[in-house]
Amino acid sequence: MSSDNSVLVDGEDVALDEHGHLLDPADWTPEVAWALAAQDGMNLTARHWWLIEFVRDYHHRYGTPPLMRVAVVGLREKLGDPAISSRDLYQLFPDHPIRQACRYGGLPRPDWCI
Repeated sequence: MSSDNSVLVDGEDVALDEHGHLLDPADWTPEVAWALAAQDGMNLTARHWWLIEFVRDYHHRYGTPPLMRVAVVGLREKLGDPAISSRDLYQLFPDHPIRQACRYGGLPRPDWCI
């Protein structure tokens, strides 16, 4: 049974920290992302997955998640739309796009998060 400090994935409890991020990033699978989103009442779309994968890839390359402006530029390039702004990312993840993408992507809470 999942609690505030875990999420149930395929019948197993996966441990979370006090901010809802995985205690062990090695526990991450796409199913974990789906379970976290369901726990939050969210349905992940292709754009959500784009941001989750963008943040995971960036973190893998640079050891830190991207700043918001880097993600905005990435989405502009992907969609070929120069009008994309941070509002578009906040429509995906209203609490904070990068922080939520890190959470769903199995990454630690960014150091720069307040």
